[in-house]
Amino acid sequence: MANRLLPFRQYDENDVINLFANDTSDTNPSTNGNGSAGVFVSVKSGGGNFSNDPITYVDRAELSASQDHTRNQYPEVQLKVTAASVGAFAGEVVGVTLKQTLEQDENGEKLLYNPVKKDELQAVLSGQAVPLATRGIFTLTSDAIDNAGGNIATHPTPGQACIISPETAGKVSGIAFTTLYGPTLTSTTGHAHVAGGGTVVKYTADHVIGTWIGTGTRRTVGPITDVAAGTYGVLKLNL
Repeated sequence: MANRLLPFRQYDENDVINLFANDTSDTNPSTNGNGSAGVFVSVKSGGGNFSNDPITYVDRAELSASQDHTRNQYPEVQLKVTAASVGAFAGEVVGVTLKQTLEQDENGEKLLYNPVKKDELQAVLSGQAVPLATRGIFTLTSDAIDNAGGNIATHPTPGQACIISPETAGKVSGIAFTTLYGPTLTSTTGHAHVAGGGTVVKYTADHVIGTWIGTGTRRTVGPITDVAAGTYGVLKLNL
């Protein structure tokens, strides 16, 4: 689903940025993409120009309409973030999205016309600013965690460093602090991680965005499938 965050979390609102819109939106709550909540993001190239107007009006086929001699344009935040690139440095990561960016609900109805449902889904509309947490404790589902093609443990363990995945943008992985390279990449204990696509990332302390402090498994109880069932990790984020 489009929510990679579980309810348990601790953070201060002073550590939340409310300036940027996600450049990616998920079609509906069942979509698991870079518009989800729990995606780690960086400022998009050209998306951090504070000289621009705060919003611009654009044509959006899914939200606005354009008929003969008539337009109904949609306001959009100009500052943008995008999923943090594979193996990104910690300094390049702005934060983690606290809400999903959606266009429709599970029935295909536009959330533009149903703000109550939008709030129930803990979502913002495409083009709206999404809250980004920079520090705190967060519980991430397995959809937010990547094992990087088998070169990193299938699930992080407590005490490991949290780094941006070497395989999938916007996702995170775990790696032992003792296997980090030194600043000059000359450490003999460092590990080079190769993603499924062949990308080689040599992780140093400059890649670390936090520490994994716990893991667990949530099981389905009863006849109804628990959408949050599965493995999860508890992350102490520090950006």
